[in-house]
Amino acid sequence: MLIIIPLKTSKQYDIRAPLATWVDSSNPYITSEHVRDDLVRLSSLRNCLTAGSICTAYAHSAAIGARGMEDCMEYHACLLEAEKRGFPTVDDAMVGAKELKISWNCAFGEEEPIVRSNVRYERACVLFDVASLQSFMGATEDISTKEGRSKATKMFGMAATTFGHLRRELMDGECRDENPSADLSSPALRMCEHINLAQGQYCAYEAATNRPTQLHGLLGKIAAATADLYGSALEYSQDPILKARLPDTSKSYGAHLKTMSIYFRAKAEYHQSQVCKAGHSYAEEIARLRFVQSCCDDALKYQSETSVLASSTGAIRTTGQGVALARDIDHLRRFVSGRKDAVEKENREIYMEVIIDHKDLEEIVPANMMAEEKLPPLDRRLDPHSLARPIFNTIPRI
Repeated sequence: MLIIIPLKTSKQYDIRAPLATWVDSSNPYITSEHVRDDLVRLSSLRNCLTAGSICTAYAHSAAIGARGMEDCMEYHACLLEAEKRGFPTVDDAMVGAKELKISWNCAFGEEEPIVRSNVRYERACVLFDVASLQSFMGATEDISTKEGRSKATKMFGMAATTFGHLRRELMDGECRDENPSADLSSPALRMCEHINLAQGQYCAYEAATNRPTQLHGLLGKIAAATADLYGSALEYSQDPILKARLPDTSKSYGAHLKTMSIYFRAKAEYHQSQVCKAGHSYAEEIARLRFVQSCCDDALKYQSETSVLASSTGAIRTTGQGVALARDIDHLRRFVSGRKDAVEKENREIYMEVIIDHKDLEEIVPANMMAEEKLPPLDRRLDPHSLARPIFNTIPRI
């Protein structure tokens, strides 16, 4: 049950003419004729994306098949070079491209598109789609295989890196847009970033469970970190900005993230109960098993809510079916319930240990496999130095 983050979309629009007008009016030594081929190239890249590969919010498969990822990265690199050559980065009547009217739909579809007249906002929208495509590539890997889990973890890490870069360097940076679309707001980008961190950690947990020997102590730590990351994504999904501007998204994503956070908290406690069992700490085992059972009950409730919201609003799409997740949660609950009843009976008749309240137990120390220092760097193809054919070389850098 991995979330598919939607794409931002835009209508086909010829940016060549308004940018040519801006070049003619802003530089006394360079005319639009000097950069005509570069402007045509920029406009062609944009139209390949907006009128072709990225035409709907969930056109990920088609986009990847039509080299949409490569086009997004090349377009981003060209836009970044344009910024370095002095093209407008803010909507300013004195220095901006007044005739440029760039409009992108909110990825989550609950707002009317906003219009901007600068290349930095265009670059931010393209970078969002790069991250969304990276995340989709992770979500559609076969994580039942070792190779698939490795690839998925890498792609989720790259998506988290890209969302983080977009937030820090563009949307929260020096030339930040004071009123971006809701999907480019800080809480939305943080939510997307932490969704990818959580899903990468999920893959790390799956990898650990497929080892020849079940190391319950380690599995508990990895599961605890997964629960924490889903919990952080949940917190951002409930930010007042998202609840006000993206209410359906906030509710649907919130229910799913709550389900996953509680479910992995239950998994962490289950694995720790196995450690207790091996160490003959029966009172602690019982306390943890009781907590697991309670978590599973809550997770099933929120999973049911997610299914209702997904069908009624269409605000969230995931890989797999909700019924499969509910089945997995229920399976864990039944298994734990059986063991709990057995060990409670043994404790009453044999061990007679005093049952500890769960809140008084030692917390499970999380093992975060998606910590910042472990994430892959930003894809180098997003940088102008990666361009096989340079752009705007006739305009000096600022």
